[in-house]
Amino acid sequence: WGLTTTSFGFLSLGTHICNTSKPASFGLQLLWDLCISCLPWSCPCAVTCSVCQLATRETSFVHAISAAGVMYTLTKNCSMGDFDNCGCDDSRIGQTGGKGWIWGGCSDNVAFGEKISKQFVDALEGGQDSRAAVNLHNNEAGRLAIKATMRRACKCHGVSGSCSIQTCWMQLADFREVGNYLKVKHENAKKLEMDKKPARAGNSADNRGAIAHAFRSIAPTELIYLEDSPDYCVKNQSLGYQGTEGRECLKGGKNTSQWERKSCRRLCYECGLRVVEKRIEVVSSCNCKFHWCCTVKCDKCTQVVTKYYCARKDGGRKPHNKTKRRHRKYKTLDYTDKLRKRSTTYVNVNRAKPMTVPLLQAYLTYARSVQVGAQSGIEECKHQFAWDRWNCPDSATQLRGLKQATRETSFVHAISAAGVMYTLTRNCSLGDLDNCGCDVSKNGKIGGQGWLWGGCSDNVDFGDRISKQYVDAQETGQDSRAAVNLHNNEAGRLAVKATMRRICRCHGMSESCSVQTCWTQLSDFREIGNYLKLKHSQAQKLDIEKKRMRAGNSADNRGAIVDAFGSVAPTELIYLDDSPDYCRRNTSLGLYGTEGRECVQHGEGLTQWERRSCRRLCHDCGLRVEERRTEVVSSCNCKFHWCCTVNCDDCSRVIVKHVCARRDGAEGHGLRRGHRGPK
Repeated sequence: WGLTTTSFGFLSLGTHICNTSKPASFGLQLLWDLCISCLPWSCPCAVTCSVCQLATRETSFVHAISAAGVMYTLTKNCSMGDFDNCGCDDSRIGQTGGKGWIWGGCSDNVAFGEKISKQFVDALEGGQDSRAAVNLHNNEAGRLAIKATMRRACKCHGVSGSCSIQTCWMQLADFREVGNYLKVKHENAKKLEMDKKPARAGNSADNRGAIAHAFRSIAPTELIYLEDSPDYCVKNQSLGYQGTEGRECLKGGKNTSQWERKSCRRLCYECGLRVVEKRIEVVSSCNCKFHWCCTVKCDKCTQVVTKYYCARKDGGRKPHNKTKRRHRKYKTLDYTDKLRKRSTTYVNVNRAKPMTVPLLQAYLTYARSVQVGAQSGIEECKHQFAWDRWNCPDSATQLRGLKQATRETSFVHAISAAGVMYTLTRNCSLGDLDNCGCDVSKNGKIGGQGWLWGGCSDNVDFGDRISKQYVDAQETGQDSRAAVNLHNNEAGRLAVKATMRRICRCHGMSESCSVQTCWTQLSDFREIGNYLKLKHSQAQKLDIEKKRMRAGNSADNRGAIVDAFGSVAPTELIYLDDSPDYCRRNTSLGLYGTEGRECVQHGEGLTQWERRSCRRLCHDCGLRVEERRTEVVSSCNCKFHWCCTVNCDDCSRVIVKHVCARRDGAEGHGLRRGHRGPK
């Protein structure tokens, strides 16, 4: 887990935060917001290779932001419960933090993130020279930036909304704030003046002494560098710089900052280039809709935008060299100066319906969460039915697999709707959606004897509402099939609410529990899958009066559906059609049968259902169990390498698998015995 998360931290939060050509995983061009794109140096792809040959001011930022990205991601995933051996920092819970408040809630565990970050990132610096010391210093400055930008979140508790009791905890700031903080440190970075005489002597003791002396006056939060920056105006292939020719700049606009408005002067004019205007037609996605299952389809919208680029002057050969013009020092920026988003109107090619950028981004954000949620539901379906005759094949998510309203189809609808609601709710509580956050509607109210509501409850109402807008919109019919699908969708969403857990913290002097604050939290999605698997086994077949349905009268049709649903609880799964024989292959329904399926006969930690899988998949379907030995190659001995990859060795091992095969002389499943239904 550590390798994957660390690599993600570097790539998504370190390198991408200052790379205009690669949007970060959050879907934003973080470079513009951090203002680095408005400098002649734009954090190019070369930052991972040749640029690190120099210990410049820019390299110091790369090391700091990368170390911060790794620590930030590890800390966030730790607090989210993604690691078995880590959780919230509750070391200070119950202690008095200040006048009128005490520690409580779920503080982000920065100590864990810092420790693991050092193990991976700092381990790359094995030298004893000044360069290694500078890199380690900047790594630590990046981690200290995480701590410096953390914010204290507090909730008031008391009767009738009074603030007689206040509980507080520490939260990570948005990573943009960390980037802004380090950008200011980059502008104010200090050049390290080393005593070169001891360093040249080659004596390691003298070398370490010179380094220690140079570091004596440097605060650990400051960035430092050894070498002056090269001329970023001019192309330098050996260092991987493309120069500023061809770079985009901004000339004006009411929503642009002063730093952005001066970018053309900084990137073009001061580098001996001119500014050219280009009108470009951009095609992007809009009016996205969720389609079963599990894709989001969008229309194509066009917009004509005006962009400005740096180009050579007429008759000019090269940009001016820095030595031939007055050198301008970087201007210090206040990292609290937030950049405002530019609003552009998109026009739908098909419907000519305008949509502003903020609205489009919000819609696309929901659509991505919906798609991820539906896919997570299908993955959970495959896990729950891995050892059943019906194993949630890919056809189950396609139209041919949904022709019949079977018991299994009811589970697919329920788990997909639950996955969409779960993902939306979680992203909402994490602050990934701009117009949504924790559910604090009950905070301060008495929840029961000895406890009251507080903290950050997961906003299931938001997830429920948006899930209905996307998933339920697929059912446009008025027949019994549409009614059954909508019922099972709702049963899946109710499963999310039914499995939520109440988390409480005790407060009081000497760890007494005189005050208890509680909030509701989503359970692990596996618990929701287990809950719905039980509902699947208890699903009820809906008996609708067929005579009234055949009449074709819409009123009679709706009446028959209402009568059939009268005795069904909203939390139960229902179906209309009996399941087919999953032992046999059925290409029209996309079923492959159980021949060739793997089963397990023995092993530690197996459930009773798993231990009986060979009987269920093979023997009861008229097949035999065949043992096969397979050589499996997997990754091992993984190591993190700057920057930003994880290299692993290939290790092989022989494993024994058991699969269902035809009996000798049998052509199909004719010898099947004791068929016990579609398990």
